[in-house]
Amino acid sequence: MKSLNCKNCGAAMYFDSSAMKASCRFCKTEHMLSMEDNDFFHDYYSALTDLLSPVRDELEKKKKADAVWEKAESVVFKCNDGTDVEIRYLHCHEIQGVTVYTARRNLVFHFKAGEVDKTELYRKVSSMVDYPSADIRMLSNFFPNVVGGFSLYDGSNILIISKDENEYPLRLFTNLSGRHTAWIISRIENLCCVLEYNCIVHPLLGIDTIYINPYLHQASLYGGWWAAGKKNTYSSYGRVYLTMESNLIALRKTAANVLGFAGNEQVRNYDGIPKPMADFISGSPKTDAYADFTFWDEVLIKSYGERKFIDFEADDEKIYNKG
Repeated sequence: MKSLNCKNCGAAMYFDSSAMKASCRFCKTEHMLSMEDNDFFHDYYSALTDLLSPVRDELEKKKKADAVWEKAESVVFKCNDGTDVEIRYLHCHEIQGVTVYTARRNLVFHFKAGEVDKTELYRKVSSMVDYPSADIRMLSNFFPNVVGGFSLYDGSNILIISKDENEYPLRLFTNLSGRHTAWIISRIENLCCVLEYNCIVHPLLGIDTIYINPYLHQASLYGGWWAAGKKNTYSSYGRVYLTMESNLIALRKTAANVLGFAGNEQVRNYDGIPKPMADFISGSPKTDAYADFTFWDEVLIKSYGERKFIDFEADDEKIYNKG
């Protein structure tokens, strides 16, 4: 690296690119910069700016998120012991009679009186998930981590699971481009492989139960676990016979929903995405999740060629539509 210390006293010189000059603040010696010197400093400061920009962007995004969450709605639950639990949330929706509140770092499931057995089913089935090796144990981050639960005075229950601050309900993302839909498919294929390994069928897998981090291209399966169960049995809710194929069928319907369609058959002639991808979404799954993932990997290359990380430009205000 080129030295720009004072030749007279050895102190670091002050650089003025606009004047093409460096000066020593101690002995006042001046040095007229060559083009080589100026290029060096421009490169240095450009690299430094690039390094600091993500930090600045992240701080700015957090600042904007803080402002959005200051306007969050709140709901108060009264517990059996007389204490109150207040939840601040920016989104809520219902699935099979269970209300799901999206808080900043948690999801809160409110199980109504008469259906509190769903609480224990949620805990039981989600805790059955295991991982094939220590190398991919990090996949546990994308499945529920129950951090609390409360019995309420009216006979209902709430269950609280943790989530990342930048994880959002997939149902908030529709009419996405093919590129963004592609990485969502890839991540759901990951989830389906874990389900396959555990012989677990999740009949509610879809936009109401999946949460995504659009900035890191991650997807988590947090909702609907009370309806999940082992293959070749009946679901506890809905009396659905559970087959492993249904996970992969749900994957394709979810992809269609993200593109803006009600069902995967409607994607067959959609020219907004490459044909191999349209055929994959509208077609039938392979025999198991591992084969399906391999098939999807081939489809992805045929559709878009080289894999490329596409930044997702959004923030809490846009995602939650709280502008």
